[in-house]
Amino acid sequence: MAASRLDRLVTLLETGSTQLIRNTAAQQLADVQKNHPDELFNLLTRVVPYLRSLSWDTRTAAAKAIGGIVEHAERYDPNATLELVKDDSDAANGSSLVHEDSDLASSQDQLQLRSLDVEAILSNGKELLGSAGKQYDFKLAGLNAVERLAHQKKTLTSRLGLGGEYIDGDLVTEKDIAIRPSSFAIPALPKLATDLSRATSIDVEVTKSPEDVATPAGGEMSKRQLNMLKRRRKEELKRDNKKFKYDFAGRRESLNSKTPIDPEIKPEIKTEPSEDAHADLLSLDRKGGDDNSTMITEFKGVPAQEKSSLLAEDEAGGKEWPFERLCEFLTVDLFDPQWEIRHGAAMGLREIVRVHGAGAGRRADQNRLDNEQLNRVWLDDLACRICCVFMLDRFADYVSDNAVAPIRETAGQVLGALLQHLPASTVHDVNRILYRLVMQKDLKVSKRIWHACHGGMIGMRYLVAVRTDLLFQDRSLLDGVLECVVKGLGDTDDDVRSVSAATLIPVAKELIAVRPDELSNLISVVWECLSSLSDDLSASTGSVMDLLAKLCSFPEILHAMKRNAAVDPGQSFDELVPRLYPFLRHTITSVRSAVLRALLTFMSIEGGETKGWVNGKALRLLYQNLLVERNEAVSKLSLEVWSLLANALASKGSTEFMHEFGPHMSPLITLTLHPIGGSRNLLPMDATLFIKPSGQAYAPLASARRVSDTNGSEPAKKRRKPDKKDTTPVLPGPTSHNIDAAIMQGDVDLVGTEVMIKTRVAATRAFGKAIALWPESEQLNFFGAKLLPHLKSPYASTQVFAAMAVEGFASATTNAGEFVTSAANELRPLVEDERPSSYNDITNSLRIVRAQCQQLLNAFQDAAHVPPAKLPIMAVVCQGEPDAGKNAFSLQDAEKILTQDFERLRKGLSAAQRMSAAESLDTAKLDADTALAQAQDAKTKADLRVRASAASALVALRELPKKLQMTIKGIMDSIKEEENFDIQHRSATAVARLVTQLVNSGKHKIVEKIVGNLVKFCCMETGETPEFHPNAAKEAGILSLQKDEDIQDRPDPAKYEREARQARITRRGAKDALEQLCSSFGAEVFVKVPKLQAVIEEPIRQCFSGELPADILVPENTFGQEVVDALSTLRALVGTLDRALHHWVLDLLPLVATALQNRLCVLRYTAAKCFASVCSVITVQGYTMLVEKVLPPINSAHIVVQRQGAIECIYHLIQVMGDGILPYVIFLLVPVLGRMSDSDSGVRLIATTAFATLVKLVPLEAGIPDPPGLPQSLLEGRERERKFIAQMLDPKKVEPFTIPVAIKATLRSYQQEGVNWLAFLNRYHLHGVLCDDMGLGKTLQTLCIVASDHHLRAEEFAKTGAEDSRRLPSLIICPPTLTGHWKQEIRTYAPFLNAVAYAGPPGERGRVRSQLTTADVVITSYDISRNDVEILMPINWNYLVLDEGHLIKNPKAKVTMAIKRLASKHRLILSGTPIQNNVLELWSLFDFLMPGFLGTEKVFQDRFAKPISASRFAKSSSKEQEAGALAIESLHKQVLPFLLRRLKEEVLDDLPPKIIQNYYCDLSDLQKRLFEDFTRKESKSLQDMAGSGGKEAKQHIFQALQYMRKLCNSPAMVMKENHKQYAATQAILAKDNSSLKDPKHAPKLTALRDLLIDCGIGVKPTNSAIPSAEEAVSQHRALIFCQMKEMLDLVESTVFHSLLPTATFARLDGSIEASKRQDVVNKFNSDPSIDCLLLTTSVGGLGLNLTGADTVIFVEHDWNPQKDIQAMDRAHRIGQKKVVNVYRLVTRGTLEEKILGLQRFKIDVASTVVNQQNAGLGTMETDQILDLFSLGETDPNLDLVDGGGKVEGEVVDESNAVDAEGNVKEKGKKGLLDELGELWDERQYEEEFGFEGFLRGMKG
Repeated sequence: MAASRLDRLVTLLETGSTQLIRNTAAQQLADVQKNHPDELFNLLTRVVPYLRSLSWDTRTAAAKAIGGIVEHAERYDPNATLELVKDDSDAANGSSLVHEDSDLASSQDQLQLRSLDVEAILSNGKELLGSAGKQYDFKLAGLNAVERLAHQKKTLTSRLGLGGEYIDGDLVTEKDIAIRPSSFAIPALPKLATDLSRATSIDVEVTKSPEDVATPAGGEMSKRQLNMLKRRRKEELKRDNKKFKYDFAGRRESLNSKTPIDPEIKPEIKTEPSEDAHADLLSLDRKGGDDNSTMITEFKGVPAQEKSSLLAEDEAGGKEWPFERLCEFLTVDLFDPQWEIRHGAAMGLREIVRVHGAGAGRRADQNRLDNEQLNRVWLDDLACRICCVFMLDRFADYVSDNAVAPIRETAGQVLGALLQHLPASTVHDVNRILYRLVMQKDLKVSKRIWHACHGGMIGMRYLVAVRTDLLFQDRSLLDGVLECVVKGLGDTDDDVRSVSAATLIPVAKELIAVRPDELSNLISVVWECLSSLSDDLSASTGSVMDLLAKLCSFPEILHAMKRNAAVDPGQSFDELVPRLYPFLRHTITSVRSAVLRALLTFMSIEGGETKGWVNGKALRLLYQNLLVERNEAVSKLSLEVWSLLANALASKGSTEFMHEFGPHMSPLITLTLHPIGGSRNLLPMDATLFIKPSGQAYAPLASARRVSDTNGSEPAKKRRKPDKKDTTPVLPGPTSHNIDAAIMQGDVDLVGTEVMIKTRVAATRAFGKAIALWPESEQLNFFGAKLLPHLKSPYASTQVFAAMAVEGFASATTNAGEFVTSAANELRPLVEDERPSSYNDITNSLRIVRAQCQQLLNAFQDAAHVPPAKLPIMAVVCQGEPDAGKNAFSLQDAEKILTQDFERLRKGLSAAQRMSAAESLDTAKLDADTALAQAQDAKTKADLRVRASAASALVALRELPKKLQMTIKGIMDSIKEEENFDIQHRSATAVARLVTQLVNSGKHKIVEKIVGNLVKFCCMETGETPEFHPNAAKEAGILSLQKDEDIQDRPDPAKYEREARQARITRRGAKDALEQLCSSFGAEVFVKVPKLQAVIEEPIRQCFSGELPADILVPENTFGQEVVDALSTLRALVGTLDRALHHWVLDLLPLVATALQNRLCVLRYTAAKCFASVCSVITVQGYTMLVEKVLPPINSAHIVVQRQGAIECIYHLIQVMGDGILPYVIFLLVPVLGRMSDSDSGVRLIATTAFATLVKLVPLEAGIPDPPGLPQSLLEGRERERKFIAQMLDPKKVEPFTIPVAIKATLRSYQQEGVNWLAFLNRYHLHGVLCDDMGLGKTLQTLCIVASDHHLRAEEFAKTGAEDSRRLPSLIICPPTLTGHWKQEIRTYAPFLNAVAYAGPPGERGRVRSQLTTADVVITSYDISRNDVEILMPINWNYLVLDEGHLIKNPKAKVTMAIKRLASKHRLILSGTPIQNNVLELWSLFDFLMPGFLGTEKVFQDRFAKPISASRFAKSSSKEQEAGALAIESLHKQVLPFLLRRLKEEVLDDLPPKIIQNYYCDLSDLQKRLFEDFTRKESKSLQDMAGSGGKEAKQHIFQALQYMRKLCNSPAMVMKENHKQYAATQAILAKDNSSLKDPKHAPKLTALRDLLIDCGIGVKPTNSAIPSAEEAVSQHRALIFCQMKEMLDLVESTVFHSLLPTATFARLDGSIEASKRQDVVNKFNSDPSIDCLLLTTSVGGLGLNLTGADTVIFVEHDWNPQKDIQAMDRAHRIGQKKVVNVYRLVTRGTLEEKILGLQRFKIDVASTVVNQQNAGLGTMETDQILDLFSLGETDPNLDLVDGGGKVEGEVVDESNAVDAEGNVKEKGKKGLLDELGELWDERQYEEEFGFEGFLRGMKG
């Protein structure tokens, strides 16, 4: 049987492929406990074994699950209800102690803190290592769980060393081997077995005892056998370690019991299909016996709970703390030799104690005082054991910068959880032990044990964090802690120092408040600790630095440092601060950041005496930081600190600044202006120009060496290279590391050009500031010589950086001295003159071009045989190389060779030469052209950057030339084309400055031109600003959806992508420039730059103030594009406009709202984006207008463009606002909900997407304060909407629906719930599937809602006359058999409805056609709705109900396509079986209900159908099984609120049971002979065809299967005259005086006869003339189902006419007209003397009510299990008073058994997707509708990110990835790394041992 959903959840803790999946599984398990409190022990029994897993992830997921489960378990307090006899105040304050003579005193195996012998444990205890080789402990192998626990408890005292030195026994002895009961696995992820009966019992063999093991004749095993057995046992143990079973069955007295078999954990039987799968269907061999199990589906109330194996007797009776047994196991596991088991046990204890520690040890038979005592004793014992772990654990992992000790750290967390429940006295006892471990003063141990010290310090850290209340009340406690921390900070061991520093961080604030006298000493120790960190990789650096930064943020500490400095000059700031310098280039980013923050803090101290350390060296070290720092945040911080230091120095006078910084400036200028090379052309910096904190220079870099590093981030911590940097102020540290080697090397590939430029841009800012702080008189002397010559450098990058430095200077000063004039004179030629033909930066590209040109000439010479004399001569040296002269090879030479020379040479070739050399020449030419294009591109970029940076510098210097053209061009080209963001941003700043200067000088014409161009550039990107004319033809439709589809087919995708990228760059630059312009002019921007206002306002007013201009669509007219650009510009700038201009925007907003209703979709799209952006900035007024103007048209039934505009606006609003939309969610939700079933597919799709996002925010909305200024009308409206939504999201708030019409039936409670649900769907314009079990009254529930809605609409129309509530008919489509049934039901229950049956032949239908629009309800069949779709389609229907709606399961069938064309307000499907064969059918149903809800068919296939079907195969991998399980789970959740399913067994107490059993019969001799003959002749050809998969092959296989099914029934059905064996068979039969139709050849017919006689049908009557009552009416009546009409004929002729002539029968099959079928049913139900009704499954299996029968016999079986289930439930439904017996006639060993096996798999899938969670609003998680609408994942056409960008963090699921052709990746192909085991990930430690998270968990 398939595993339950609970099993799958538990298994996901281990098999979940991502942390998210594992955590979600853990969360779901916690929810199970929350919803089902009685399942506590069943859940724990399943989850606890995973704590022993070898996988870190599995253990942490299991611990999370246990934490969640126990969180929802009831707290145990047996005395809560008892009156207290006596005051417990003593107990509460912890003053009473455990009395030794008390009978409650701790039992002998409980430890006490007071008497714990620390020395003995440290000296003699068994150290706990990684595994100590004890994964295979054979001593324990033969013991069951109880024995194992007893043995481990017995040896624990000696293992702790409390009984003298521990001596380990032999690892394996022969005795240990023999006994080995089979171990039981944790349930693996279930495979959906297709060949097992549901009730097959699986016997589990337990290995025999040693006496029963067969041994050789001698009785003893030989040595060789023994060794083999040892090896095998070792392997088994290794394999089974994680399959260890906890047994929590209590302390059993007898120890000889067998290992219990947990009923929850079933051995998995995995069936592999044989190679010969198809032949198997033909074979008569059977594996296994008959499936004689009887399946009784009887639910009389809730079944009795099985007792969990976790529960002891006392616990079960509630006499004892429920977790007693579990904790006993876990505390023993704390000392397991294997570290993973210790870790899991500690995590389990942590979770239990955190929540339930206060109940531990208590008993129901004790009073409160005694229970307080017992609780203390229990907690005391656990605290002792945790302390023992601190003492004995030796396992540490050196994965990261810190050594992490996972066991000690988790034990610390257990202690933290424990301490919150302990009284003060016990906390002091714990503290004393921890103090002794840290200090190790009084311990008589041979040498200091750092592990114990480390463990003690970890314990101290948790004690300090959890019991701060005691810490600051009790001086002695705090003294002890401070003493330990101070000792720890001075410890020789780095890890102890690290924990010590971390201990004080959480309580620093309180410590400073209560112990000001300790501060001086503490801060001295911290500084001392820093100076002793000799190693750049010290684990404690980060913690100590964090502690220092935290302490220094308090003024008290800074005063203490001042006081220390006054007493001891060695403690002065001048001495202390330089100790931080080595950490400026520490390998860990957080350390570098912490140092800079500390320096900022020191700079903020008042008083000059603390600034003595600010000098030239400090400035230089910080400047060096700027040159090499790759992390942007640290770089910004460095610049901030540098500026502060520079200002501090300059405050003493500019000359002082020059004296201090002057000596350092020259090397820094050289480094700042050093050129940046290319990937094959590294230009290393001169490392000797960098100084270390000691003042010494770095050693030169080894130029050939490439530094191993990770790209653009911190270096990989495991592959560090020795550093040339000194991390101590005195001696070079041998272990320090140079993290900057890659940048110093100029390694562009490793670091990235962007990062290199960023570092230089930061450095030039500091450089510019330095020039500005220089004495003005010295600026030209010093920098004129050192900086300005670099503007003529042969390197382009040097020229750029030099110009940036000048710009930096101009930004930092307003003085115009000589230096400004000289700089301007040097810069102008860079902007105005011709650029050189080459730069040294691109020499490498030039070399490549030369090589490719040489290749081309060689091709002429070698392939075309051109004599060398005719070839042009190329220079050997390239421009930019050291020996280059004026005739060196240049780009112009290359161009000449590739154009003129190439053409000349090619013309000179003969035809034969051309032919032979064509390929070589073409290839060489293409390569050379490509190389030249790349070199020219590099040269163009370099020119662009030099011009732009020089022009920006000139603008900043305010030295504009008379002719501005070249300056403007330089900057604008950079805005347009510069790829680097930092350089482009500087150009944007320059534009803003330039416009300011031009406005001030009155040059408005130029300003208008610049602004006009910027607006045009800003609208270049079509992803943001669509083109008007290409989209103008589209009117209906939503451009947000279409835009993404447009991108898909481009003639040249690469070219398109290049252009799109260029447009993005241009828009980015122009938007940046316009924003800076708005910022710099503020509220006056439109006064100063009127052009900007005109460009936005005029087109919008002109276009939307009245009718749309008639000529807007004329292709030559640019007005349409101007409107789009205006809206787009407004959208881009609204965020940066001054608040004073918001009134101007609000004046335009009504026009933008009008644009949303425009008929052109391009204008609606642009207006929607614009409106959304305005709302995100001017929120309150924007939303008010949204609610009043934009949302009302969303319900405009007749004008689709108005609905499209409104929904598109909401969609963009959600995209733009993000979480900011919270206060307004409520306004949007209901309008969006209503549009999710819109008749327009685009509106539907975008509404569904918008809803998915909005509904997630609803739970958060209520807690948000009202935005200020929200009008009262909106607030009132919101309350109405809130009430509405609350009902939707909380099923409990759904108002019961009162049926307003008189239905002539009393509804049962579940039927009323069904009607409530249908009313809920009706109210929200949602659609659903009512898939109640057969016979629960789906018809009646449907009639209730249809009649009610008709009535309510009529009332509404009478009141308001609204178009929206005008009368509409409803349409019910059902199978033809049921049209009469529906009409009869309407007459019975709702006679006031005017119902018309649109059925029968065309003439009959024609007569009622005129009534279709006037009737209330029209009933028709599926075939008629297909044939007459043109008649039904024009009518607008109110309800469209599909009875037996699974008939539209094939989306490609004509009937399905026809029905989906019908328009209706509400759609409802009725089906007892929404999924029959596979889940794809569900897609078709939902495509009718809510198109787009489950994505496109292909997406649904990939996301659900494929993984589910792949998981069903026996050979599927665990990954596929997981994917299948997750897909089923996910689909179940997605469709949950829209399916309502109740089973009869659950809602009907009065329905008798249904008993299903198989009735076997054997093949007759004739059948066997024909079977074997067929198999012999056909099996080979069938096997071949099965492999081919063609259409004909499938047809042939199908015919073969049909032949076999018929043969199972009777040989007469296959043995026709055209059969090859016909004559031979007839001859044989003639000998026996028999015929083909003889019943003895068809055992099924005789079996049917026997069954009927057993039922008392057909028994011979007595001879009396008048039959008795028993004879007239048989005791039982039967329905007999066949698949084929032919078989029905055979049954009638053979069984009823020949064998049982007295039995009476009626018949219902396809030969009876649909309109007459209901009459047959009525006759059978009303005449009890008709014994049997013969039916075909297809005709009689749907919708009919045949409760007159109580026996159902299946002569044949359908491949589709639901058809058989539907058929048997014709009798088993409301109204049935008798037990229903279902018999399935099965021919043994044939295809029929396979059919029943396949039915089982299909039922399992269906019941998992649609299960009991669909039982009603209360369980349907309607509040989780948020999971449902995630179209971002389902529909590829709907890109939720503007511009088609990928959502951040989106990950492709590899297992479901597709290749280039769209095929799913081949299974089984492994990647290179798939075979690697689990690699450590530091983040696991960060997450598990994050201190903040732990403390939050404690409080939570």
